Amino acid sequence: MYDWPFTYEQFITAADYVGIAVFAITGVLAAAGRGIDFFGVIVLGMVTALGGGTIRDVTLGAYPLVWVENPLYLEIAVGTSIFAFFWSRYLHSPRRMILVLDAAGLSLFAIIGLQKALSLDAAPIVAITMAVVTGVAGGMIRDLLTDQIPLVLRPDSQFYATCAIFGAAVYLVLEWYVGYANRWVALAAMGAAFTLRILSVWRQVTLPHFTQRQRN
Repeated sequence: MYDWPFTYEQFITAADYVGIAVFAITGVLAAAGRGIDFFGVIVLGMVTALGGGTIRDVTLGAYPLVWVENPLYLEIAVGTSIFAFFWSRYLHSPRRMILVLDAAGLSLFAIIGLQKALSLDAAPIVAITMAVVTGVAGGMIRDLLTDQIPLVLRPDSQFYATCAIFGAAVYLVLEWYVGYANRWVALAAMGAAFTLRILSVWRQVTLPHFTQRQRN
């Protein structure tokens, strides 16, 4: 078997860093064409990248907050936002790219949130809830600040929060089957969430919509 040069904890931390960078980029790209100045764009990237994890940690009572304890999280969010600001001014970013980046951030953060909750001995149902919060809350803040209906609530959202739930469920099943969590379990769960999201967008698959029958 291939011997990885880093531990499972290091892998999770690296995935968290990547997720922050990816979501920061989506936050900046969401500001395109909305007349937001440089500072506002950076703030938008930061809250998109750190919002879900912050809500998760506050809910779980995990203090200090992850980006307070490790300022590198904040530095990555700010640095990536600045990079994306100048990059997006000169290069066109197609909607497809934003969807792929958002799907990647969702899948990474969902499993990170699940793993964080499990490390604090949260019950499985709570851990899955934290997976959803970590995966979608930053994007919800991003959409609200740019005067949009949050993607997770739109009728054309396809599978969104559902993908976070699915990825978290895959993680828990594989962890139970293997007997412990490892990087392969996390990678498989992230891949499952990402694949479901991309397929749902590609095939335009949505959950049933709420409709109320009119009385005669």
